[in-house]
Amino acid sequence: MQFVDGVMVSWVGPEALSAQLGGGISAFTCMCFFLGTLSVVSTFASQNLGAGRPERGARYGWQGLWLAWMAAAGLAPLILLAPHFFGLLGHTAEVTRLETQYFQIMLGGAVFLLSSRALGSWFVGMHRPSVVLIAGVIANTVNVVANWVLIFGHLGFPRLGLAGAGLGTVIGFLVELAILGSVFLFSPLASEFRTRQAWRLAGGAMRDLLRVGTPAGAMFLGELVMWTTFMVVIIGRLGTDAMAASAILNRYFHLCFVPALGVAAAVTAIVGRYCGAGRPQWAMRRAHAGFLLIECYMVAMGTVLWLGRDTLVSIFNGLQIQGGGPWGITLAGTINDPDIQAMATSVFIFLLISQVFDAMNVTFIGALRGAGDTLWPGIARLVLAYGLGLGGAAGVAWARPEWGIAGPWLAVTCYIAVLGCVMWGRFLRGRWRTLRLVESKAAPLVEDAAGLPPT
Repeated sequence: MQFVDGVMVSWVGPEALSAQLGGGISAFTCMCFFLGTLSVVSTFASQNLGAGRPERGARYGWQGLWLAWMAAAGLAPLILLAPHFFGLLGHTAEVTRLETQYFQIMLGGAVFLLSSRALGSWFVGMHRPSVVLIAGVIANTVNVVANWVLIFGHLGFPRLGLAGAGLGTVIGFLVELAILGSVFLFSPLASEFRTRQAWRLAGGAMRDLLRVGTPAGAMFLGELVMWTTFMVVIIGRLGTDAMAASAILNRYFHLCFVPALGVAAAVTAIVGRYCGAGRPQWAMRRAHAGFLLIECYMVAMGTVLWLGRDTLVSIFNGLQIQGGGPWGITLAGTINDPDIQAMATSVFIFLLISQVFDAMNVTFIGALRGAGDTLWPGIARLVLAYGLGLGGAAGVAWARPEWGIAGPWLAVTCYIAVLGCVMWGRFLRGRWRTLRLVESKAAPLVEDAAGLPPT
């Protein structure tokens, strides 16, 4: 959704594109602690599935919903404080106004996004990812249509620009939640796993969720704060063109690794299932199978994006689309800045390099989360994020300002490379094998004739 918003908002102008990045990443940063915490709903659901107690996983789905609702209520006051925060960043008056507006809309829809994350994690943990896929495809389709209507003022609606993109995304979140919630409560799965009976706030399950999820949430929050500071402060100080160029690169960066996060979520669920069944050696095999899949995908995507960098940047900068027909779109040369084009294409090489190591990062953080090992990875990730990532970017920007945006992007690429190697090393050391989050009552799983685990 954020990628689509970025493309469609770039047709409005460079100020809207820069503001969509700043406002969007700031809103996501405010929610990311809870998004990270809610990701371990999958851990408890999958481990209970492997332990032969799948009905107990429904309790964690509901605790995730309770946590999402409480989090959304706690974040609401930030909507009122947004003008003061964005006023301190030193951006132009128009960018500041648009950033504030987009941030407020996105945070207003936080309850839908957080609730969807809780239920989506439960479905993945219960090995029902098709439900999440269908909900996500429909939600993204709704987002595109709503953006077209609200950004450009079609079907009798006013032309809202960036605000229309924010409203379209919130509508997409709401549709996704409605689909997930309906399946969770009223489908045959609801009877199979007794989801309607588990709705009460349960102190023990909530403590489990917070105990394992808080380090994961803190890790997610800390890294997002690092990226927000990097994009909004360090890059933002280099000017609107630098921020717009980095916004373009950041969109493709997300486009690469978000599908990889989906595979990593599957690794989390499968590792959790086999840990719950007391078979860590099978979890090790599946994690490395996931790593191979993600690595092949990430390297292929990074190569394609690097080879096509000029054309891909042009999608955001100087796209030529003429109006006509029932769509009524006239977008010829909405943004056509050669400085933005040159800056954005020059740093695409860092996207290619980072893909190699980000595959390790997402795979093995996901695998460790499935086993319940979240504290040590969280601390290590934060130390590296601020010491090497943000600290390195700030240092290069200060010592070598003539490098422009290439210097800070080089520093964060080094951070991604080191982090990936560290997380793989942690997984190989195998301390996660001794963790026990649930009590098993399942019959022992049996290998097939080839010595492989059951699917």
